Amino acid sequence: MGARRTYRHIRGGRRQAGFTLVELLVAMTLLGLLSVSLFGGLRFGARSWEAVVDSAAERDDIASTQSFLRDRLVQLRLPGPGMLGDFDEDGILEGGPEQVEFIAPWLSALSLGGFYRFTLWHEDIGKGRLMLRWRPAEADPDALEALGDLAGQRVLLDGVAEFSLSYYGAEDEDAEPEWLDQWENPDAPPRLVKVQLAFAEAGRVWPVFIVAPKF
Repeated sequence: MGARRTYRHIRGGRRQAGFTLVELLVAMTLLGLLSVSLFGGLRFGARSWEAVVDSAAERDDIASTQSFLRDRLVQLRLPGPGMLGDFDEDGILEGGPEQVEFIAPWLSALSLGGFYRFTLWHEDIGKGRLMLRWRPAEADPDALEALGDLAGQRVLLDGVAEFSLSYYGAEDEDAEPEWLDQWENPDAPPRLVKVQLAFAEAGRVWPVFIVAPKF
């Protein structure tokens, strides 16, 4: 009798300490659901983080482009007499609604000191892009290959669907200042230059950009 009670006691203890098959299946199902929710949340978080990083990078590109253009346009200069060689017919700033050319110093810290002729324009390729070309102001435009990095071009912004330039001033001394889509006065810049553009991608915004050239 004592042995039977001991055996039953052991069997009862094992039944209380273990799990049934149903309990194990329920636990595994809950664990699976938790895992799916956890990894789904991680993936969502990763995608959200990537979107934030991409958005920040796009804002940085826009801010860098505006900063570069502002720094150049507020430092418009013509080289001293004779420094332009045979190309002194170039004006300080001349442009139309889709392209502008101007002369300004570049950063000496980049080993690109001196006066440069910059060209800003919109290239209608794919979704569009904002382009910049540069060359030393005194360089022959037909002999730029020998200059290496001192002359070239690059993409400033991708996905630019629309682009326009306008100029505030009076090309004639007797005229009242107004917004013009063309500037052809080689001796003086306009009072203001406005750069407007729209991106092909929704959500990307080009802040209002108006700069007052100094000369």
